[in-house]
Amino acid sequence: MKILLVGDDYIPSEWLVEGFSPWRERGFELVTYDWFQGSMESLQYLNRKLEKEGPEAVEPPDDLFPMVAEADVVILQFLPFGRTLIDKGKRLKAVGTLRAGFENVDVEYLTAKGIMFFNNPGRNADAVSDYTIGMLIAEARNIARSFMALKQGVWRRDFINLPYCPDLRGKTVGIIGLGRIGRLVAKKLSGFEVNLLGFDPYVDPQIAKEYNVTLTDLDTLLSKSDFVTIHARLTPENYHMIGARELGLMKPTAFLINTARSGLVDEKALYEALRDRKIGGAALDVFDEEPPGKDYPLLSLDNCTVTTHMAGTTRDALKRAPQLLANEMIKILDGIEPDCWVNRGKVPFNRIIPN
Repeated sequence: MKILLVGDDYIPSEWLVEGFSPWRERGFELVTYDWFQGSMESLQYLNRKLEKEGPEAVEPPDDLFPMVAEADVVILQFLPFGRTLIDKGKRLKAVGTLRAGFENVDVEYLTAKGIMFFNNPGRNADAVSDYTIGMLIAEARNIARSFMALKQGVWRRDFINLPYCPDLRGKTVGIIGLGRIGRLVAKKLSGFEVNLLGFDPYVDPQIAKEYNVTLTDLDTLLSKSDFVTIHARLTPENYHMIGARELGLMKPTAFLINTARSGLVDEKALYEALRDRKIGGAALDVFDEEPPGKDYPLLSLDNCTVTTHMAGTTRDALKRAPQLLANEMIKILDGIEPDCWVNRGKVPFNRIIPN
């Protein structure tokens, strides 16, 4: 049986081979293909297009079709995997993505074809949680602004937030979304002796308690927190969950950090709240338009720290992703249902037994 490993500019196929080497020991032939775009920036651009328009928005390469036709399992990351490719996979039994998100995969069509689909939640949870805390401190303590001033020959000590520039000890941090990343943020912040509030309608209250997070409703979290950090998945239901009304609930000295998805926050409302000093500041790694141009409104503000959508991009996270997915998906060879089985209950469980 063949497992097709599709690498890209972020995670090349050689790393996939490393991660999936135990499958070779179980009798699988590992076949590789690299969907290189020339740079991470080019790949990120295509990924944004796929996130907005779906898996048919970008044409897959022609030479990949015969390889999919011979594969029993396909592993990919950013490759567009829509109906045309799926229809070629006459032998396909399972598809896995190295990411938690899967906007580039037509999961509904896989399900209609009876093909199991698996994702890889938490693969960059350490990277994003580390980065979130870094962004929180950078914005509150003006680290990036001070750096830029020095680069321009200016010894700057005067900042918008100087009257309320905070220590973390004793402050309240509100965490929206208590999945793997949100929980790690809570765990890592505990060393700063902060108070933790959480909003997540799906989390087990016992889990929140284990991380010393007090669950509350969103409005209460926003009104009581000195820092608000977002770690929810973007869905049609929570699009713009933070809008003008919600920003109006925040303290005028509070900071908003978003390393999740831009669509969770109404960008226009956030720009106006920052411009009018209705909140203290923001730190953003995601934008409605990526890359934003130099005239992008949020980039003009002196109380907003911005970075290039790189919170989850560390070498450790990228190299670990294939291993994590391989170790989880290999359970299907032993008749065990992996936790990351996305279309569970909609397609029959298919134990894969190599020839």
